[in-house]
Amino acid sequence: MKILVIDDSKNHRDSAVQTLAGHDLAVCSSYDEATKLLEVKYPGDDGTSKYGYRPSEGEKSLPYWDAVLCDLLMPASDECQCDNWSGQEMPVGWSLALVAASRGAKFVAVVTDMNHHKHPASAMLDRIYKHTFVVDGAKMILTNDVATVGIKGTENTCPQCNGTKRCGCEDGGAGYECYGCRPEGIYYKERGKDWGFVLELLQK
Repeated sequence: MKILVIDDSKNHRDSAVQTLAGHDLAVCSSYDEATKLLEVKYPGDDGTSKYGYRPSEGEKSLPYWDAVLCDLLMPASDECQCDNWSGQEMPVGWSLALVAASRGAKFVAVVTDMNHHKHPASAMLDRIYKHTFVVDGAKMILTNDVATVGIKGTENTCPQCNGTKRCGCEDGGAGYECYGCRPEGIYYKERGKDWGFVLELLQK
């Protein structure tokens, strides 16, 4: 699948590369980059596909991205949005998701890992985070409930269970699965969204 992931966090972009391996993946980190990549693609005179905001008369637009997965909260844009809000975190994911659906993407998701107690835009998803919408023929989810994966290269032995994957067994008992490492026996300094899981939800 041709997949576009939009997120201003490097960790979440790195996790996209890990969890969507095998797909034709592009990642970007800003609203401005995303809007350019979501422009209509159309066949050129030489038979190749070209980007353009709107195909001219007689040219047929082509859906380009099979799936567009984006963050909810990202800095406001210098180029495409109001200067007075430039750089301030805004819930731009809604807009990007709707643009993606209007451009022919088959699967669209808005995904935030922001705690719903910390931001009202995340809290608004509490009542719809498990629902699948259909928008312009695209399957869409809007969720604040996503698992995370450890970023490769940032792993260390879990200090809580010392790599055993189990805790509370000092007295010789079986103990219990280590919550600190989920339980992998490894502690990751950096974690990112499990975009592969998001794609699986969309394809159900």
